[in-house]
Parts: sequence; C-alpha cells; structure tokens
Amino acid sequence: MRKQITWEEANLFDYINEIEYIYVPDIDDYQYLANVSKGGQTSENARKIETPVFGYSEIVAIFKNRYNEGKLLKQTLYKDYLKTVGHLLKDLDLDAEKFWCLFLFALDYCNSLFYEGLTIKATPMEQLQALANMIANADEPMLLNLKVGKKKMSVESPVVLQFVADAIKNQLETADLKPLYIREQEEEARQIADSPIIVYFAKILLSFFDTQDHIKQKRKKGANFSTKEMDLVGKLVYFSGLATNKSWIDVENETLKAFLKQYKDYQYPNNISSVYPEFVVY
Repeated sequence: MRKQITWEEANLFDYINEIEYIYVPDIDDYQYLANVSKGGQTSENARKIETPVFGYSEIVAIFKNRYNEGKLLKQTLYKDYLKTVGHLLKDLDLDAEKFWCLFLFALDYCNSLFYEGLTIKATPMEQLQALANMIANADEPMLLNLKVGKKKMSVESPVVLQFVADAIKNQLETADLKPLYIREQEEEARQIADSPIIVYFAKILLSFFDTQDHIKQKRKKGANFSTKEMDLVGKLVYFSGLATNKSWIDVENETLKAFLKQYKDYQYPNNISSVYPEFVVY
C-alpha cells in the first residue's frame, strides 16, 4: 500500500463512502451545534484539512490527511494484513486496498470515539423525549423523583405522569426547539470495556457488506452474513489489537456471533470523536 494517497487516487476511499451513506446524517437535515466543535476539530485545525474533491466528504478528507501523516494505527502493516485476510478478500471479491482503508478508518474512528473522545450530556430534547416515551410505554407502576436542593418530591400518580408526557408532546409542537438541542460536555469521558468497542468496530465492517450485492447474493437463505464475512471481520478484530484471544482467528468460530448477540442492545456512551464529525453506528 502506498505511503501517500493523493486525490487522484480517491477511489481508494470508495468503501468508506459506502459506510458514510448509511451512518452519517445528511448535511441538509442535521445540525452540528455551535457549542460543540465539529468532530472535535478546532477551527484552526479544520482549515488545514485539504478540501476534498467532488463526491468525497470531510470525513474522507480527514482520514486522508491522517493517513498521509502516518497517524493511523496499524497502517504500516499492510503486508501482514494481506497475509492474514488476503484469501478471504479474494473469495469475497473485495478490493484489498479499498478495504484496507475502510479497516483503518473503522479502527481510527473507534479509537477516537471511545479512547480519546468526549462524552456529551443528553440534550434537553433527548431528556424530554426519553421521559415522555418512558411514561407513554410504561406497563408497570411508575414513580418520578424530583430533588430541588434539600427538598424532595415523589410523583406516582399515572394521571399526573400522563399529563406530564402530554404536556411535553404539546410543547414540542409549538415551542422554540433550538435551545433543546444545545449539548454540554461531561466533566470526564465515560470509559467502557473493550468488548462493546469490538462490537462497534465489527458492525462498521459488517454494515459495509450489506452494501455489496455480490456478497449478499452468496449468503445462505435467511443468514445475516456468510461464514467468510464473519471470519474476515473476526480476523481483523484480532489483527486490530482490539482483542488478544486467538479464538478470533479460528476458522468458522462463533466468537463474533456471540459478541454481537451479547451486546445487541448495549447502550453506548453519548460520545463524540476527537477527530471526525459525528457518525452513528446502529
């Protein structure tokens, strides 16, 4: 793999683009709020990023810049990568260099999000919606505790709580919503275990496979992913250093499947990357 990537070679970022189409909010429908610098970039650093060519985003431009400056984990190990998963890439008819860029991006993004990122408090809008939804969907007795200084109050009447939920809904239809999207940083970033980070990383790569018709057509009927897809991601989890147990490199192993099932509904911290614009993995 080349030491520097120019915009003339921008097609190497095509697999990253496929992931962006799925996960990055459309710029016309999404607002990056002024009180949180976009993707953790200071305005001075952002100005240093070379403007991407048409068809490629700020995310790709940042990745390209970091690649050319040698800031990406594992980026000097391209030959080892080919030795590890080259046969699987060939079997899945994937471009080795493009997938290498996607792998490096997924790893860099996870590192910038969970190990170097900032944890953001839930916005007023998120808190209001969560409260209203919890009340509306409750099928057990409810209790709302309120504390003001040393004074405390508990509300358990379902009539009162439903009134609160209805009031929230009505206000959201008429109020000025802009202040409800203001985001504030937690004093300390929330640290989580490596296992759910592995799942987050794996989901980025697995989601890419869903964009490739030639890969989907070869899956067994009813299967979410083929054995070769799972093996490829499992081996890259180990290669990335996110996991150190050699079970990840076994052929047709069940480790990744078990992790995906265990952390299916895991609640990740509300983090923003120290490097990239916001990017939400489902």
